[in-house]
Amino acid sequence: MKAQEAIKLLKENSVFWSKLGFFHDPPRFDENGEMIVFGNDFERFGKYHRDFTNAGIKIHTSILFSGWVGVDKYDYKLTDQVLNTIFKADKNIWYIPRIKLNVPLDWGKENPEDICVYYEGPRKKEKIRNLVNTEKHDILGYESPIGYYTAGAWNDDRPNVGGLISNQSFSSKKWLADASETLRRFIRHLEDGPYGNRILAYHIAYGVSGETCLWGRFGNPSKFGDYGISNRKAFFDWGMRKYKTLEKLRVAWKQPSLNAESCEPPPPLLRENCLDLASSFFRQDEKYKVCIDYDKFMGEVNASAIEHFGKIAKNASNGKAIGCFYGYLETTRVAYSGWLEIDRLLTSPYIDFLAAPKSYYRNAPGEPGGVLGPAQSVNRKKLWLDELDNRTHLCTTAESVCRTFEDTRSVMWREFSKNMAYGSGIWWMDLGGGWFDSPEILAEIAKIEKTKHQLNKQKGTSISEILLVTNKEAFYHSNQEPGLHRLLMQDFVREMHLSGSPVDMLCQSDLETTDLSRYKLICFLNAFKLDVKKWRGIEQRLASGTTLLWNYYVDNCEEITGFKLQERTKLKEGELRFSDGAGIRFNDIMVPLFEVVNQNKVEILANYSDNKIAFAQKIFKDRNNIFCALPVVKAHHLRVIAEDAGCHMYAPLDCTVYADNRFIGVFPHSDIDDRLCFKKPADFIDVETGEYFKQTRTISLKLNAKRHKVFIRKTPI
Repeated sequence: MKAQEAIKLLKENSVFWSKLGFFHDPPRFDENGEMIVFGNDFERFGKYHRDFTNAGIKIHTSILFSGWVGVDKYDYKLTDQVLNTIFKADKNIWYIPRIKLNVPLDWGKENPEDICVYYEGPRKKEKIRNLVNTEKHDILGYESPIGYYTAGAWNDDRPNVGGLISNQSFSSKKWLADASETLRRFIRHLEDGPYGNRILAYHIAYGVSGETCLWGRFGNPSKFGDYGISNRKAFFDWGMRKYKTLEKLRVAWKQPSLNAESCEPPPPLLRENCLDLASSFFRQDEKYKVCIDYDKFMGEVNASAIEHFGKIAKNASNGKAIGCFYGYLETTRVAYSGWLEIDRLLTSPYIDFLAAPKSYYRNAPGEPGGVLGPAQSVNRKKLWLDELDNRTHLCTTAESVCRTFEDTRSVMWREFSKNMAYGSGIWWMDLGGGWFDSPEILAEIAKIEKTKHQLNKQKGTSISEILLVTNKEAFYHSNQEPGLHRLLMQDFVREMHLSGSPVDMLCQSDLETTDLSRYKLICFLNAFKLDVKKWRGIEQRLASGTTLLWNYYVDNCEEITGFKLQERTKLKEGELRFSDGAGIRFNDIMVPLFEVVNQNKVEILANYSDNKIAFAQKIFKDRNNIFCALPVVKAHHLRVIAEDAGCHMYAPLDCTVYADNRFIGVFPHSDIDDRLCFKKPADFIDVETGEYFKQTRTISLKLNAKRHKVFIRKTPI
């Protein structure tokens, strides 16, 4: 099946992922020489695939071993076992293999110059070689005292801590060549095998957990890569291409004696945690240019590797759909992992879909949940696949957020509604091995899939009047501080969702080509680096009455927003005091802080504890502009702002609403006894009860916290 048809199927149908054949990555072997496999109970995992097939899920996926067991060694025994088990459930299902292309452990012994080295690690070839497959080899890419985490399926005997090196460098040409050979062999093995015509697409994977994530991981700021031999050389060559001469490169990077042998990525103390002044935090000093360049270099390296493997897979599979994990903008250190070249991949002929796990932040029943990446931006050109590894009430580990079937049910409908509103595809992910093994859960899966097919009969279009905007470029021009990142990219987003109205979210680069006329409130999450000329072009596309809300800091602030900012003394903790008498406590603010300078026609909305202005609004260029210097505001204040902007509130405060022209899903955080309010009369059907509401503008809504209601609009607008 060609890529365009496959993407249509993926958008219209859910997918099931199981732990079948889940193996240690990179491959490890036991004392008998057998490869360590966690998902080796083939009968049990085969049952899960049969169950989902019977529930109406016709596309299946799993990690499928590439066969790469050692240098120039391939073994497809596990690969074929998994395929036979998958298709034993139903020979007519579609299958998507996820192919991990991380190197075998012995590869590092032969290619030490192509290994990723952390900052504290060795720089010489033989010293790197001597650490391969020792306790100083971080084979997982992150610190883990319990070793490979497998949700209780297997207890690792090797703590993964204190590593000085990891696996392949993403810039290694040797890795690209050897992994490409592995990929070609693997795809030909599948395409020429008995199930070749049932392979719907290929999912390329490498890096930490196969998520194109650089070793050291986004959540582990103690590890910094890549100071390996091939990566240092590649960074120098990249700099020479950009600056043309060695003299100009030395000036740009503030290294008078720089040469090919001495070149290194910038040290950790320069790359992150520069929190003393705004000039350092926003990398405004010339000494930070090398940090900006290195982050951009890593983005190009990662995207190039993805495109390289995508092209190999396209050619080997005769044009099938290809995808990968990428673009986790909600996580910290997104630039570190090289995840910012989203626009490049969206125009690449070799990549058809991007994917990520659903957000793990505030994703319990009653919370809004979310996405790790820019799903709606991706769906404008290609397809976003949301990995729903929701811990159901059958999950016995501490990570589970669902305690009862009703909890599980509400979370499942929330995730479904979120992705239908965004135009994304989904897969149900049984990461624990048995999280969905229940007749009542499977019945709910079948009901959700039936609803999905019903909604697919009509084209979905957004009805949101609120838009959140994230600026990818800002991540290059700021040091990643987890606390501020959480406030801007997670908490602000969650609080806005709890305002009771549907919310869209796009990348700032999309504003130049998106119809912005329906948005009455646009919130800029992190517009740290905003070119005035580009802003003038975006500004002309806004509706005349649009309210603009700006967070934390904006370059060229007075010219763009009308507000004058100044840096202020830090407040590790304190309180924002609002004009309505409300107060919001805050603490652990490590980043530089700003205050709004009091000018004519500035209306103060909230002050810091010392009465400096933290939150204000003013009319600027005939448009209401609001500046929030410390984004700790809650849903009730954001709802007032949205209402003042003229946004329609569909549900009461403290409710998340996921909706489009075809349906509306409501997910309350607290008990509610109120009503849904629509802009125009319409016919609705309650998905759960089948109750029919004819030409109504309101529906009574009495729900306990953490529960849900989903209504289908009988005649979509």
